[in-house]
Amino acid sequence: MNLIEPHRFIPCEAGSATSVTLPGLHRNAHVDLLRINAGLVLAHSHFSPAIRHDDDIRRPEDQLILAFNLSGRMLLVDPRGAAHEITGGQGWIIRSGGKRLKRIVEKGEGCANLVIALTVSRLAPELAAMLDAALPESDPFRRLRLPVPGNTTLETLLDGRTDPAAMLRKEGQCLALIGHALEELSSVSGKDNTAGDPALLVQRLSAFLSERMAGTITMAEIEREAGLSHVTLNQIFRAATGMTVFGLLRALRMEAAERMIRHTDLSFTEIAGECGFSDASHLSNAFRKRYGTTASDWRRSERRNS
Repeated sequence: MNLIEPHRFIPCEAGSATSVTLPGLHRNAHVDLLRINAGLVLAHSHFSPAIRHDDDIRRPEDQLILAFNLSGRMLLVDPRGAAHEITGGQGWIIRSGGKRLKRIVEKGEGCANLVIALTVSRLAPELAAMLDAALPESDPFRRLRLPVPGNTTLETLLDGRTDPAAMLRKEGQCLALIGHALEELSSVSGKDNTAGDPALLVQRLSAFLSERMAGTITMAEIEREAGLSHVTLNQIFRAATGMTVFGLLRALRMEAAERMIRHTDLSFTEIAGECGFSDASHLSNAFRKRYGTTASDWRRSERRNS
């Protein structure tokens, strides 16, 4: 039985990345690791379906884990013997408190996960206190409604870049995901009013839509994120913004496209891809409908006047 302590393989310097084949595991079972800062680590784990993986894992007592299943299935068995199945694109938040967990990936299944590890002592005291209440030692696992990050977020988190600007961006992306998870925990524990405050709900979902705008977003994903039906969500959004949820998404995409047209030299095809339009023609038609002119004419006019 292997005892694996993941923190022993993590690079010490911020911006350092490595790929580790863990002791005793198949060569196709490895973990790509990136130290983002002193208290934040990003990992992309791959467990080969060629063999059965049965290991004990022990993480530092002061570490919080946010895990998203990307493919396959994994069982984590907590110190009480309770088994938690990590599968189906689920998000989990885990705080093992330095105790051993058993990890099992069956032969023929394999598994891939995105894992963000945060040092709890780096949280603000009020957040740490909330976490203590929401994830006590007696119940260190919590499945989240928070879905797996969209393809655009995954691609940028896992793009291999470690330059300072990219590291700042990745830090923000990881902290945003952690923030969403902590908001959900706080809401469940009854210490947050997001679910009952339309303005806070709209603010949180607007951030969610902005993060996902480059890809396809379904109402089912939005319902899972909010924990509310599409009928209720549209009622809330109409009252707060005068638009439906997808009406707001279209407005956010157009605002983002406008900023890129104004402030960058990206082609309209590139801007369309960044903002969730199917192609440059789709962007051009939407832009003309809103502004009464083509995107190219608007860009030339803005630059003449600047």
